[in-house]
Amino acid sequence: MTYPITALSSRTDTLNICQISDLHLTGKIGHAPSYQQFLTVLKLATYHHPAPDLLLLTGDLVNDGNRDAYDWLFDTLDRTDIPYLAIAGNHDVTHEIGTSLPYPQRLHIPINPDARLLDRHAVMLNFADTAWQLLLINSAVNGETHGALPKPTLDWLDQQLTQNPAPAIIAMHHHPLPVRSAWIDAYVLDNQDDFWQIIKKHPHAHTVLCGHVHQVHTIHPLADHPVQLLTCLSTDRQFAPFCDEFRLDDAPAGCRMIHISNNHTLSSYIIFMQNTPPFAE
Repeated sequence: MTYPITALSSRTDTLNICQISDLHLTGKIGHAPSYQQFLTVLKLATYHHPAPDLLLLTGDLVNDGNRDAYDWLFDTLDRTDIPYLAIAGNHDVTHEIGTSLPYPQRLHIPINPDARLLDRHAVMLNFADTAWQLLLINSAVNGETHGALPKPTLDWLDQQLTQNPAPAIIAMHHHPLPVRSAWIDAYVLDNQDDFWQIIKKHPHAHTVLCGHVHQVHTIHPLADHPVQLLTCLSTDRQFAPFCDEFRLDDAPAGCRMIHISNNHTLSSYIIFMQNTPPFAE
């Protein structure tokens, strides 16, 4: 399988994208709970009907930069025979030391992202007579928890949207708007205003996808623009929504299924891990 793909074509009237986010792979490779949870969600996604045509991983894939963990992950994705794309989250570019300490007391060491994580990448999603575009951008900042989009990335996004009138799905890791959880909103996309100024220029910017918040939200941020923001839950653990202080939720792990159509409509929903038996290798 060629990685990364630059185009995907459908023989039907729909294409199905599965967003998988915030794996936080850590511990014994292939066996620790974070790995087993991811495998179960991946099985849930690949056995779902309709099956995904594309797997989209939106960051925080590996917790500590372990190259063996990335090798395991990409080998596992290869075995699905489903095209996939992956971008970095803050944990992919930061080694966090002292996880038992209060967050402000922890040490965050910058690390270089795995070379297979995409920085800026465009994919055409083609139907018989129409198309969509999927634009991946890297919001991770080495050694930091918050996100930012450097000027070259913002310029690239603006250029892609200017040159291509096809409806656009934009994927990044960090949430570009507050989600009313004060503690995680402290680590939002720093230059969100610059991002939304670009979106406002392009009415065909249809949907923004992100991870990072370990919560599910659908937000329509602009009064005079149809764009929607969809956030994704984690394959690892969920954060309780609308909490000023950090708190875990008891919601199960899962992924977001996104269906795009030949007539330029998009629908999505969440599928949860509790709907499938535990993964067994």
